Amino acid sequence: MRIRAAAAAAAAAAIVGLLPIGAGAAAAQPYAARTSTAHQIGTMKEWGSGIHKSYRRGNTLYLTMYYTQKSPDTLVPLGFGLSLWNFSAPGEGQLRGISATWWNPVRHRWEKPSYHESNGLFGFDLPASSTVKLASGKVGHVYVRVKFGKTAHTGLWHFEPMVTAYSLLTRKGASDSNFLSDSRHQYTSTLRP
Repeated sequence: MRIRAAAAAAAAAAIVGLLPIGAGAAAAQPYAARTSTAHQIGTMKEWGSGIHKSYRRGNTLYLTMYYTQKSPDTLVPLGFGLSLWNFSAPGEGQLRGISATWWNPVRHRWEKPSYHESNGLFGFDLPASSTVKLASGKVGHVYVRVKFGKTAHTGLWHFEPMVTAYSLLTRKGASDSNFLSDSRHQYTSTLRP
């Protein structure tokens, strides 16, 4: 299941100037969280490591994206994302000269993103047969490589790792339509020619 409606809304808001480009480009929430009966039952945090203070065109960023949750449920991630934006780059041209791959923890291989959005989001979806689960208080991770090509926009880049979609399972293994509040860390790095 792909949950990209929030990403499209954030992209539209960025275009009209309501949000910084790329900021909160996708809000992770289970599909059922959009109903009026769903409520918050816990928290989720996302952060990363491996982002240096500066890079040059031609360099590769090796990022480990971490996520954890605290709730009575088990988190089943369905997809991950890396939002990146540069305020001096055109809104719909953020990813010019930038490519990414990720280590798919189910298929055990490096893969291209499942999708990308021109406003600065790489999406990494797990296969439908995924058995990736995260109990409360545990930490999960995903590896991502980002290559800055010769045409990438220079200047200050912002990075935000995230879980883009998930489901929740109760202790008995039943689907839970409630949701987790989301807290993400953002990072900055300067890209030089």
